[in-house]
Amino acid sequence: MGTIVILLLWLVGGSLLGLILLPYTGISPSVLLEGGDILSAMPAWGYLFFALITFVPFFVGTLVSYRWILGIKLRFLFSSSGEFRWWRVGLGFWVWLILVGGPVVVGIFTQPEAYRFNFSPETTLPFLIIGVLLLPLQTTSEELFFRGWVLQWLGGGIRSIWLLSLMSGVVFSLPHLLNPEAAGDIWGAFFGYFTVGFALAWVSVRDRSLEVAIGAHMSNNLFAALVVGYEGGALPAEALFVTQPIEWGSSNLLGALVVPLFIFLTRPGRPKFPRQQEAQGEAPGVG
Repeated sequence: MGTIVILLLWLVGGSLLGLILLPYTGISPSVLLEGGDILSAMPAWGYLFFALITFVPFFVGTLVSYRWILGIKLRFLFSSSGEFRWWRVGLGFWVWLILVGGPVVVGIFTQPEAYRFNFSPETTLPFLIIGVLLLPLQTTSEELFFRGWVLQWLGGGIRSIWLLSLMSGVVFSLPHLLNPEAAGDIWGAFFGYFTVGFALAWVSVRDRSLEVAIGAHMSNNLFAALVVGYEGGALPAEALFVTQPIEWGSSNLLGALVVPLFIFLTRPGRPKFPRQQEAQGEAPGVG
């Protein structure tokens, strides 16, 4: 019931909100009447605004379903202890940024020919402002749903952190396969999104909290959209630096190395559970 409500609010409510705010995306609503391509008619910042604003109903829907359908206080959706620690959000943010963004920054200096500097005040600045304001909402919405709502539902009768993380990785990857960058290598894209979903689920189950996952997901999307982007992705390539379409082979090799490092480096501050439970690999879903 709750999942249906959330998805309806996201798909239907998000679309309606996008249409209501269409005049603020840099194009005239008359494009609808003329049968034109709305998305291609938008400037890059307008496209970003249109895509991200649809996550507002998704965010609200998850919170409403958790509070009023399950009848549980919202603070327990973010952390089973009810205490949300911002410093661990920052831990997830910076560990992920260093592990994933660090090699990319090194590549800018060692292979400058592979990257195009893309700064233009009239186009880049509006894109950056909208990204900074709305991308954290998008990533937090996905964490609340995939690692909060869905993971708790999956964890109803499952206690294995391995199985929960594997299942969450699959669930997380499936909708992302609709992104344009997945078209050329569907299995490579699946593994790429799977590793991200697996890592974020592992730390969420381990900590019984979304703190680290929220920070890491936010870091990942902000970096990819605003700092170093690639052609042919789901969002316009308006980052400060732009490179060729994603190459899933090398990307997934990096991902396979990043996951265990990320899990290990985000251990500081994690809650302590009974030793017997840890030995059995048991870690209930968040909340």
